[in-house]
Order: sequence, then C-alpha cells, then structure tokens
Amino acid sequence: MKIYIACGLTHVPRSIFIEYTAYLHELAGTLKTIPAVASVRYALVDSDPQLASKPASDRAALCYDWDRRMVEEADLLVAEASFPSTGLGIELQIAETEGKPVIMLIGDLGINRVGRAHYENPDHSEHDLQIGDGIVSLMALGLPAIRKIVPYKAFGEAISGAVAAVSLYGQA
Repeated sequence: MKIYIACGLTHVPRSIFIEYTAYLHELAGTLKTIPAVASVRYALVDSDPQLASKPASDRAALCYDWDRRMVEEADLLVAEASFPSTGLGIELQIAETEGKPVIMLIGDLGINRVGRAHYENPDHSEHDLQIGDGIVSLMALGLPAIRKIVPYKAFGEAISGAVAAVSLYGQA
C-alpha cells in the first residue's frame, strides 16, 4: 500500500513549527514500519525541498503537479488537518475525486481552535457561524472519502491512532 501524508504547513505557528515537522517525520517513519505499507510520501521530503531549486516563477505550478501526482499515486491518504490549508483542501478533493480513502488526524493543540462568530444578514436575521469544533471546517469534515477521524491532543496519540487506522487497510 502506498500512503501520502497530506498536511497544511503554511499556517502552523512558527513557535511549534520545528516540533510539528519532527512529528510529521516520525509519523511517516512509523507508518513505513507497517508490513502492508510499501511507501510513504509527503511534501516535507518529496516536493518542498525540490521546489527550492526551481525558478520562483515555476514553483506554484510544480508544487501543484507534484503534490497532485502523489495523491493520485497513493492508495490511502493520511490527512493531518490540524491547521487551515487551502492546499490540503485541494488534496482532499483530489482524493475524493480519485476514490482514495482518507484518514484524518485532527489535533486540538490549544492554539489552533477558532472562537465562535456571530453575524447578521441583510434581512437582520442573526446567526452563529457553523464552524464545527473550530479546527476543521464542516465542509471538509463532510467529505465522503474520510473513513476515519483520529482526534488527538498530543503527537504521540496521533501517530498511534494513524497506525491503528492504516493497519486496518492492510488486512485485506
């Protein structure tokens, strides 16, 4: 089984960025130890470093092409969705279109939950914005490709939850 770890990196607070990327590397390394897993790919290793050597004017198109291909070539996506990311949303939609199952990891890290929001419409009706639990949007959570959501408060919990969920797919 080929796995792609989809993740948002742009809006990870810089105060935890080193810890967060170390967690992603540990997640990938741990998933590689599952007997049914043939490969694990992710942007930190398989596209971002390579983009740095390309002309700035070509990086966006290459990033899209390379990451899209990694989604398309995967059998399963592990989506680390603890921080908002347009790119992750695109990858999730590609997975849905391609019929790829998704395991979503959602960390409540104490710094990534948005507060409630109240608004008024032109007809003067008042509403609370529907933000789910305030980490991942309801639209993303409604994606039919999601087979398992793994909530966590510590990176170790995310890794063990991901291993358990991925292992289910390797037992065919």
